[in-house]
Amino acid sequence: MIFFRLGDNLIRMKSFRRSRVGQVVIPAMILFPTFMLFVYLIYETAKLSREKIRHQFAIDAAVFVEMTNYSDFLNRTAYVNGAFPMRIFDEGFKTTMIDCDQLDGCSGPKSLWEIMCKNGDFPMAGGTCDPGAKNEYKSEKSWDIAFGGLTGMGKNFGDPPDVGGTLEILTMNDAKHFWINWDDANQVYKLYVQIYQLLGSVEDAQYSVLKRLSAQHNFLKKSYWLNTGDDVNDAVTAANTFDSGINSAGDWRSSTVVRPLCYDRLNFYGNKPTGSAFQPWQVYAPDTPPVMPQTIDGCSGLFHLMWVKGGAVSKLREPLTSSMYLSRGIPVTQIWQAPHNYFNHDFNQGKPAVHVTIAIDGFAGAKAAVWPYPTPKFQVRSYP
Repeated sequence: MIFFRLGDNLIRMKSFRRSRVGQVVIPAMILFPTFMLFVYLIYETAKLSREKIRHQFAIDAAVFVEMTNYSDFLNRTAYVNGAFPMRIFDEGFKTTMIDCDQLDGCSGPKSLWEIMCKNGDFPMAGGTCDPGAKNEYKSEKSWDIAFGGLTGMGKNFGDPPDVGGTLEILTMNDAKHFWINWDDANQVYKLYVQIYQLLGSVEDAQYSVLKRLSAQHNFLKKSYWLNTGDDVNDAVTAANTFDSGINSAGDWRSSTVVRPLCYDRLNFYGNKPTGSAFQPWQVYAPDTPPVMPQTIDGCSGLFHLMWVKGGAVSKLREPLTSSMYLSRGIPVTQIWQAPHNYFNHDFNQGKPAVHVTIAIDGFAGAKAAVWPYPTPKFQVRSYP
């Protein structure tokens, strides 16, 4: 009896063990495929997210690089319009003193810089023609460079400013009140033309670079290609949306947005000796104001300013009313191809896309501008 009971207990114990294994194995056989599907789901989700992040990074970098072409052009143009001529004339003309005739309120020698400044020949800091004033800006956030004198003040406003016709760099009153002989007047005229021819050639080269780089937006396409490895033409969607956005206020490659402002002719006056004791000097001017040679593509005279349409610049930093992220500037969208997945679901039917908003604004709160108050502090910023 005891043996039987022991055997019976042994049989019962084996059945119990088998039942516990069955309770684990049988459900596991059902749940294991589900678990593997879950693993594959995590893997495919990670793979899809990785591709999306890669394309998002690529479009962020590509659009940033493309917009840098425009910010560089605006900053360089601001220098050519303001700081460069201001420094050139300050260094070259401020210490050249011209004696006066002690008449008509002229109490002593004046610098050639002051005489030409009051004629509106070049811009200066503060918009004042006082040679004793400190040559500095009122604020680093806005360089208050402007033309002085009654003639020059009209060029500080308008979109575009009033530039054209004939510019008198030395007037008849200048020749009457100051001892400016004819040879010196000719030298001033030649030097003035050389300075603005140089500035015009610099600006012409800068604008040519912008037009060439922005024609097909190749920087955007190639930067996107380098970061994704996709076909170089895959970024055509982003290039098209960028082009339509940045040119919505006018084509940056046309004179409706960017245009050089030039003077067709320059005139000047100087004194020639007459040999007469009664009137030893006589004021002379060229028989006809000299016609200026073309120095920059887009105008037929001597370069003076580069105008950029205010509405086109404002568009680059205009807030987007539809954005919850306080985004500014131009929205850009790029469609990308989702990879094949284990579940054979075609995510490309929904046309997955990445998005970025790109803008150009002033650095650290600066009022960046091309003219008036040309402040070369344009900076590219990207938003979600």
